[in-house]
This record gives sequence, C-alpha cells and structure tokens, in this order.
Amino acid sequence: MKILLISSVQPGNSTGGEVVLYRHFSRSSDLTLTIATDNNSEKLFSEDIVEIYPHPLLSRLTKTRVSKWAHDVRQCVAPFYNYNKLLDHIKYKKPDLIVTVAHGELCWLAQYIARNFNLPLVTFFHDWWPDLAYVHSWTRKVLERHFKRLYQQSQLAFCVSEEMQRALGKHPNSQVLFPIPEQLSIQGSLATSTGGQEFKVVYAGNMSEIYRPMIQCLWTLSQEVDEFNLKLFGPPPDWLGSILYPRQDRGIYGGYLSRELLRKELCKANALLAIMSFNEQDKRRTQLSFPSKLLEYCQFGKPIIIWGPEYCSAVRWAREYQAALVVTSPLAQDLVKAIQELSTQPKVQKSLGDKACEMAQSVFNPEKIQRQFSDSIKNLLTQA
Repeated sequence: MKILLISSVQPGNSTGGEVVLYRHFSRSSDLTLTIATDNNSEKLFSEDIVEIYPHPLLSRLTKTRVSKWAHDVRQCVAPFYNYNKLLDHIKYKKPDLIVTVAHGELCWLAQYIARNFNLPLVTFFHDWWPDLAYVHSWTRKVLERHFKRLYQQSQLAFCVSEEMQRALGKHPNSQVLFPIPEQLSIQGSLATSTGGQEFKVVYAGNMSEIYRPMIQCLWTLSQEVDEFNLKLFGPPPDWLGSILYPRQDRGIYGGYLSRELLRKELCKANALLAIMSFNEQDKRRTQLSFPSKLLEYCQFGKPIIIWGPEYCSAVRWAREYQAALVVTSPLAQDLVKAIQELSTQPKVQKSLGDKACEMAQSVFNPEKIQRQFSDSIKNLLTQA
C-alpha cells in the first residue's frame, strides 16, 4: 500500500497532530509512505521525500506588513506551489491514495491533486482550521466553505470527536478517530490521599495562549493552600519572566521534560489536570477538538480533573463515561476547592483511577484505534 502524505502537519514524535501521524504510520508495517513537503529543514519520519515550493513572491510577502493579505491569497487561491516533482512522483510511483490533515495550506494542494488524478483522499480533522488561520475575518468565511468542501471531497474523513463530525455534517464515510496514545502500558499504581498529607496535582501541556489566564490564576491560588501541591510541566510559558521566575523556588514549574522523565512525574501524581478555555471566542475550538492528553493521562490510572465549560468536548466525554472530576466554573477558587475535597476522598480517588484504567483499555486503547485506522484505509482501497 503506497501512501502519499501532502500535509502541513508532518509525522514527528513530538506533540499534537504530528505525533498522531507518527504513531499511525510507524505502526503500519504494510504501507510505504512518501511525504510531500515545503519544509525539509529537519529529518522527517519518511526517507522518501518530495519537495514542493511555495510561490517565492507570496513567501516574501508573508514576512512584510502585508503578510495577512498574503496569507489570505495562499489560503483561498490554491495551489500557489511549484509541484513539478510531485507530479513526477505520482506519474512514476503511482500512489494508492493521498492523506492530509485539514490544517495549514497543503491540505488544499492535497485536495487539488487528489481530484485531478482521481486518487482517494483521506483527511484528518483535528481542529476547525478556519478559526486558527492567520487571515482577515472576511477570508474566514471563504476558508470555512473550502474546509467543508474538503470534508465532502474526502473519500474517508477521520474526525477527532463526535462534535467535530456533527459540525462538518453528513458524510458517507466519516468516522470518529481519537488521537492515538502511546502503546498501552498502565503506569505505576494509584496512590490515594486521605488529607493531612501531600496531594500532588500535575498539569502537563501548554501554559500560554488561551490557557495563560487560567494557569496564572490557579498558580497564584495554589500557593495559598496547603492541601495540595501543584506541578506544571511543559514549554516555558510566555509569561515566565514576569511572574514565574520570582517564585520558581517554590517548585511549581518543573520545566519541559522528555517523555521518559514526564512519565515518571505523572506516575508520582495523585491526580492529573486537563484544562479547556472558557473564553467565548474559543467556544467552537473547545467544543470540537479533543485533548489528546486525556488519552495519555488515562494510562496512568490516576484521577483526572477537567476544568472547562460544560459545552466542551472533554467535559461531555467525562459526563458520558463518568470518567473524571469535572469543574465547570471559570473561577480558579472553585477548582481549588474541588481539589481540596478530592484530596480527602480516597474512595472517589480510587473510583476515578479505576475508570481511567478502564478507558485506557477500552475506548482509548491504542491497538483498537490503530486497527480502526488501518482497516478503514484498507476498506477504502478495496472499494475504490
């Protein structure tokens, strides 16, 4: 099975959509992967690389004061690329299908190539890209039409959540495919707390952008209570110098750790925290995306705490499976109060830890998710 990946999101053992692609392709022994990319600055997952080049004038303009206008054009008038090498590859190597991620610019090129060469197109829909693109507001409306057209023209569409699937609409071959976690291995054992002892709550992930105000408030409040110990791990936040450094001796921020070191820290936690934004402007993002950290967290068999609005996908998942402690108030003090209560409830801690293990072995089982991915592609080629 020969797959041609044309995508701005490239497979990599890192985070987000990159690691999802990496895990799927690295566990598929029956396929040959070729990557078409406009960024070959780093070592990519596949040794078979086809270089494509964006229009040089538009590339230069994206670095000037009219950059947003240039991005408008690059997003809405495709394809602005020199893709002669890609055409040669398709002509001589004859791939069986094209895979892309509905994120960035290259998904439009993938759509164009698949249509013109009559090749099956498989698309991952992890985020609502029109809301994230660096374009003018009027362009978003055009981009949203393109985004939905990409969905309809995909012979197979992988949606990250049921909410994403519903937002995109009816489709003859659309599936919910959760972000695939690492190979299943329940890490460590649950260490319950009964109060009067340290209750360690760990958050691992982004602390900047839409998460900044929530993390800052939680951090400030956590220093005023003795019932739990908050630990933050992830890339240095953009507010590191102004707030974090003067108090770093308290040990709240643990830095950006390798996967192996982070696993050890998560194993030592009493509970794991996931956060979703309460901002109205982020509503569709939190409704439709699904945090991959939940799948990773479940493998540690610890109570999971979700702090987010009632409408977000993570809270809806927790409600459906009774799989996490949910706090839907935007006030950090309400979250702190819920954590304080949890720290004195060993039975609740054990119940939530057991539920996390159950989810890791069933709904979030990586072997099950990988099998769904592989079987769906094989079925598509069989029917083509």
